Amino acid sequence: MTRLRVVTGVLSAAAVVVLTIAVRAQDQEPPLDPRIEAYDKGPARIDVSKYPKEMRDRYKVVTAKCGKCHTLARAINCDFVLEDEWERYVKRMMNKAGTFISPDQGRVIYEFLAYDSKIRKKALYDKRKGK
Repeated sequence: MTRLRVVTGVLSAAAVVVLTIAVRAQDQEPPLDPRIEAYDKGPARIDVSKYPKEMRDRYKVVTAKCGKCHTLARAINCDFVLEDEWERYVKRMMNKAGTFISPDQGRVIYEFLAYDSKIRKKALYDKRKGK
C-alpha cells in the first residue's frame, strides 16, 4: 500500500510539472522576426523637450498606449517615416485585440509619429519623399 502511495505521489508531481510547462509555453509569444527585434534594441525614449507642447502631450499617449503590447522602442525606432506608413501601422495596432486604442487616440498617435519622423528621421523622410 505504501509503494502505491509513493508511485501515485510521484506521478501526481510529474503531472503538475508537465501541466506547468504546458501552461507557460502557451503564455510565451513566438520568437520575433530579427528585423523587428532590432527595433526593440534601439533607444527606449525620445527627447521631446524641444517639440511643441501639443506634440509633447501626444507623446504621452504614444508612451501609454504603444508600450502596452510591445516596447515603445519598436514603434519609435522602426523605419516607417511616411504618413501612409504610419497610418497603416496605427490602424493595424488599433485593430489588434487588447490594444484598446480609440479612434481619437489613434489619431493622436498617428499625428505624433508622423511629426516625429519629419524631425528625428528627416534624412530618411526626405529620401523617401524624393527630396
